Amino acid sequence: MKKILLFVAIATLSFKATSQEKYTDKDPKAKVILDRLSAKHKVIDNIVIDFSASFSGVKIKSQTLSGTAYKSGKKYAYYTPDYKVINDGRSNWLFVKSENEVTITSNEDADEGSGLMSPTQLLSIWEKGFKYKFIGEGKVGSKTLQEVRLFPDSPKKSKYHTITLIIDKVANELNKVEIKGRDGVNMVYNIKDFKSGKTINDSKFKFDKSKYPNCSVNDMRF
Repeated sequence: MKKILLFVAIATLSFKATSQEKYTDKDPKAKVILDRLSAKHKVIDNIVIDFSASFSGVKIKSQTLSGTAYKSGKKYAYYTPDYKVINDGRSNWLFVKSENEVTITSNEDADEGSGLMSPTQLLSIWEKGFKYKFIGEGKVGSKTLQEVRLFPDSPKKSKYHTITLIIDKVANELNKVEIKGRDGVNMVYNIKDFKSGKTINDSKFKFDKSKYPNCSVNDMRF
């Protein structure tokens, strides 16, 4: 089974560098930005995100995808033309169109099968296990974007090298997330549209095998 990662190549942005006389593990200015972002995400649910995404690395073939992500409570789903990832909070379905195959894993093994993090994790990754630093901000089109960089508290134990967050200052929303892994894989999410409070049909979080004739099922749950 091919592992699928959903990421996007981050655009080059010109930020005004912010000088700091003394570096701290948890930069106060970055903390204000991240706390504000967390506060917004904690009070909203039923999120719909339109994204483009890519992954790249020395030993892997670069790939770019576009699609829509849905989140409602502990349930989430990613829909792209070639792949579907559906998680109902207990089990995870990874459907690969080119192989007409779906692999089902327990929720605990969801990341191992798909190689991607849930929208909940993506929208709160900075809250635990990271130091952070405010890099700067700048105008890109009509938006004022801020850059905050995350560094693992325990680099040798973390699968991440660094994570860069690009945040829309006015909307208080993530714009891009660039992840550099210790395994050499670079992953970036580009959030093109972010909607909250929308009604999401529960069918989005169910895999209907009848829609995929002759689909082979690889059920790895125990």
